[in-house]
Amino acid sequence: MKLGGYIVDAKMGRLQIPIVYNPSPLDLEVVISQFSTQDGVACLYLEDEPDHGPYELNLYADSGNFFIMMNQYLESGEHEVEVINNPKAGAEMVDILGDLYPASAMTRDINLIFVFFTEFLRSRDVGSDFLKIS
Repeated sequence: MKLGGYIVDAKMGRLQIPIVYNPSPLDLEVVISQFSTQDGVACLYLEDEPDHGPYELNLYADSGNFFIMMNQYLESGEHEVEVINNPKAGAEMVDILGDLYPASAMTRDINLIFVFFTEFLRSRDVGSDFLKIS
């Protein structure tokens, strides 16, 4: 598994996060914690993509809003993306790094993001039920 991404810095632009091979939970914490105060993207992905099943977890962070996407291949070969289901956040659209996403597909809880990444590292999956926020 690999962990990487980038930070968006107002003065320096896009700063690459060095790729971490076979990351530990501590590596996840170090990388993810940066997004509590900075904007950017983190990606945890399998080096060898499976024929079907999850293969990548992405975090998009902007102004304290966190949008997670888990990418997976279905048995039919189709591609599917799962996101957070947070109906209490409302239906408004929120700008995340220049793209609009529904507030119901994000959270402002960085600890929850760490839980999602840790679960993906442990099990190579973050199921739909796990992504529901009540």
